[in-house]
Amino acid sequence: MKPCPLQKEIQTTSDTIASLRERVKRMERNLNDPRLPEERRREMALELKEISKLLETNEEQLKKMHKENSKSFAVAACLFFICFLVYGLYVLVNGV
Repeated sequence: MKPCPLQKEIQTTSDTIASLRERVKRMERNLNDPRLPEERRREMALELKEISKLLETNEEQLKKMHKENSKSFAVAACLFFICFLVYGLYVLVNGV
């Protein structure tokens, strides 16, 4: 069964977040290296800030997607319940 586009997007965003977190960890380790030249340290610190902002944005986007996915599930559950209720009433009225 092929996943729906929202689930695929959630998975892609989760993978992106995981890779960004790993990159942040590597950069923080490199920044703690005393042999790193000052110019390169500044460049890496700036890049780290940008990656952190990107990570924050992706995490917010993932939260929104999870919320949207929950809404879709709630609608499907309501439809299932309504169908079951209608069938139950039909059986009750017709005595089948």
